[in-house]
Amino acid sequence: DNMETKFYVIAFAAMTVILIASSVSAQISDSPYVSNGSLTFQNRTFYLDGNPLRILSGSLHYFRVVPEYWWDRMRKMKACGLNTLTLYVPWNLHEPYPGKYNFKGILDLKRFINMAHRAGLYVIFRPGPYICSEWDYGGLPPWLLRDPDMKVRTNYHGYQSRVQSYFSRLMSEVSDLQHHKGGPIIAVQVENEFGSYSNDTGHLLFLKKTLIDNGIRELFFTSDGYFNYTEGLNGLDNTPFYTEALPTVNFQDIEQGEQLFRKVEALSDDFPLMVTEYWSGWFDHWGTEHHTQSLQDFGSTLTAILNRSASVNFYMFHGGTNFGFMSGANWDFKEITLKTDVTSYDYDALLTEAGDITEKYRIARQLIYEATKERNRPEIPYDTPKEDWGAVSIKQYMPLETILTLTKKFSENGTIPMEMLDLHSVDGVDFGGQRYGYILYQVNITEGHNLTFTEFPRDRIEVFVDGNSVAILEGMVDNVNVNISRGRHTDTQPKGRVLDILVENRGRVNYGIMGTTILDEQLKGLNNNCFLDGEPLTDVEIYPLEFDDDFYKRLSGNHEWEVYSGQTDLPGFYRGRLFIGYTPLDSYLSMKDWTKGFVYVNGHNVGRYWNKGPQQTLFVPGPYLRQGFNEIIIFEQHKSNNSVKFQETYILDALQVDVGHA
Repeated sequence: DNMETKFYVIAFAAMTVILIASSVSAQISDSPYVSNGSLTFQNRTFYLDGNPLRILSGSLHYFRVVPEYWWDRMRKMKACGLNTLTLYVPWNLHEPYPGKYNFKGILDLKRFINMAHRAGLYVIFRPGPYICSEWDYGGLPPWLLRDPDMKVRTNYHGYQSRVQSYFSRLMSEVSDLQHHKGGPIIAVQVENEFGSYSNDTGHLLFLKKTLIDNGIRELFFTSDGYFNYTEGLNGLDNTPFYTEALPTVNFQDIEQGEQLFRKVEALSDDFPLMVTEYWSGWFDHWGTEHHTQSLQDFGSTLTAILNRSASVNFYMFHGGTNFGFMSGANWDFKEITLKTDVTSYDYDALLTEAGDITEKYRIARQLIYEATKERNRPEIPYDTPKEDWGAVSIKQYMPLETILTLTKKFSENGTIPMEMLDLHSVDGVDFGGQRYGYILYQVNITEGHNLTFTEFPRDRIEVFVDGNSVAILEGMVDNVNVNISRGRHTDTQPKGRVLDILVENRGRVNYGIMGTTILDEQLKGLNNNCFLDGEPLTDVEIYPLEFDDDFYKRLSGNHEWEVYSGQTDLPGFYRGRLFIGYTPLDSYLSMKDWTKGFVYVNGHNVGRYWNKGPQQTLFVPGPYLRQGFNEIIIFEQHKSNNSVKFQETYILDALQVDVGHA
């Protein structure tokens, strides 16, 4: 019967995992790692094809930079004196639905790596599958969460089987680009900062074996830093994997760096010192100060690293932009709240979000020159020009009730999370649920006064009764109560009311530390945790507002746009047009006097904005614009304005403190 079949399926899967674990365990060495790749090491020195090499690298993420600008950023790397490019790979973009892969356009990984090769750069490859990187869910695809038993970054068979399928496809793109086959890839990371998350070396062995099974032969390495410096907790101690891969370190403060260096030195007399992430800046959360690193601290730390004869990778050399809904989040266990990342990934890096040269870049270039005595430095390329395109008037408006007609509707007996909707299933084949955006739950009610949220979803909720906003909930925890009586009709009107609950997926947590299960708890929306006068909501109409490319086409071509008659205070889309008479240049879109939402520019989601700051402008690359008319569509959750303005300058450090929940 079905139960017996399920038993044998589960038993077979369990045996498969045991066999995998047994086969990789047999490979465990009892002596320090020795590379069998093109890049080797001895006496704390790297050798590439037998020649000494100090790795001078910069992190550049192809998925955060439009392809038209990849070459510019690489040229600036070379001019800074770097010889290597380090990159992450986002699983969630390359496999947006189970078994459906995308390696085109901004995701053309092979083209990016080949371009780095032509630029004279080696490549350090960091495929994950988990990458952190202040990226939604640390790069993990949200459809993993459709498995109610999912345990990511573990030996859970449901996770491992997905990783094996993904790595098989991913490595087919890059295995021929390894150095021993004539390509630029000289080293490959096994997972990412795993020591901060787990002490299960068996999982790292599984990942290494999966890489080897898919043709990876270059030097393997891990990277770890302190995850609790005050208690002396670091990943090098927590997950000893130095017999299977070269241990490297991550830090910003040289005091921490020295302690990590000494730990590496104690593991082997041969291990070279490598800073895989020298944090040249830091990321920002909405509602917090913009982070910068002083030029003095940057210069002194880099000097200390170079004086140690260590190799180094600047994280980030160029940050770029978290386009769309890709910015991640952190769960603050002390304040019990979700802290979400801004759209800009400027990171106070050596190049700005738009790729411009900074004083930090010039300092690094000079220090690298002094350390290497390289005489053939290329000239520093010019920055891409910027343009003030002026104000764009809002001409059209689409209210939420019209927006709902552009998406699929689900009738459910409760409030289920967005990932669990069969949104992308075709003919019974599971292509994953809703991934990003917003989700609206609508219920017709005839009575009830108190709406209660238990196991609060950590995101941002707005409650409407008959189209009127009655509450905005954010950053709270369990048992939040909302009185919805003030949304009721009078006695002379029908007693039926419409309750709408709009939930914004503000970004899934991208970092979890040892002893927490936060990465397994990232379902978005409501998970049957909403009650009206103590009774769970039933007969719920659910509208998944994923706001993906297909939705944009329906939105842009829709004929139900209304004439914009002035400022509104309810969720909706707002449209205007910008005419450009010549080849477009980069610009920044000022969202001053708007409140919260995101922006499409010619169908490109350039990211979220929020008036609480610190980021007040959105970077719009010139390639996203076009000569002639340009369509600007804004989704505003609260208070709109009559126009938006394109300007030449960015604002990343204007923190607003008195904006309330809106």
